[in-house]
Amino acid sequence: MNEFDRTRAKILGILILDARLHAGRTQEDCGQLLGISGEEFDQFERGNSAPGLPQLEALAMYLGVSLNHFWGDKTMNNARRTSYDDVMADRSKVIGELLRKARLENNRSIQDLAIEIKVAPPKIEAYENGTAAIPLFQLERLARYLGHSLNYFMNHDEASLLSKHEAEQKIKDHFDSLSPEMQKFVTEPINISYLEIAVRLSELNVHALRTVAENILNITF
Repeated sequence: MNEFDRTRAKILGILILDARLHAGRTQEDCGQLLGISGEEFDQFERGNSAPGLPQLEALAMYLGVSLNHFWGDKTMNNARRTSYDDVMADRSKVIGELLRKARLENNRSIQDLAIEIKVAPPKIEAYENGTAAIPLFQLERLARYLGHSLNYFMNHDEASLLSKHEAEQKIKDHFDSLSPEMQKFVTEPINISYLEIAVRLSELNVHALRTVAENILNITF
């Protein structure tokens, strides 16, 4: 590579590294996607070699970024990679606390719960302490036994990772359900002002909407 290409490769490598960290993927993950080793992918990130266009396109889709990210010069804010082991451990503790609370409110003993799902009492203690995860079907049975549904144990904290994920997934599902023409309209920057007007109109009451409509008619006639 000449000096100009080496400089471009260094910039591209930084942008690839940035996108990978933002997506929480390893070099081995990306290398496997592209059919190369993690060491070879590391050379892309170091700017010692450059991927082909098909490889870059595949990376964009895999890492959840626009292909334009690799043509620019701006990096993204990289969030710390989520430790799902910690997330699951925290949730097991919360579920255990809810189980204990429901048991006490119903004046049930650990022995009662153990008999209901046919396990030894120490297993119930482990569930309540959050040191063991309760199998889903056992949790459903205990919920019914204590006068609740599974929803009682679901994560309802709007600030939690799961709630944020569900909200993002809901938006994605709604977007995917739109026609291609509507998706194109929504994603065109030039149409943002129209969408902002639509949002404001949706927040108006019937009387205010009628006033807006009358004003429009006065202008057009």
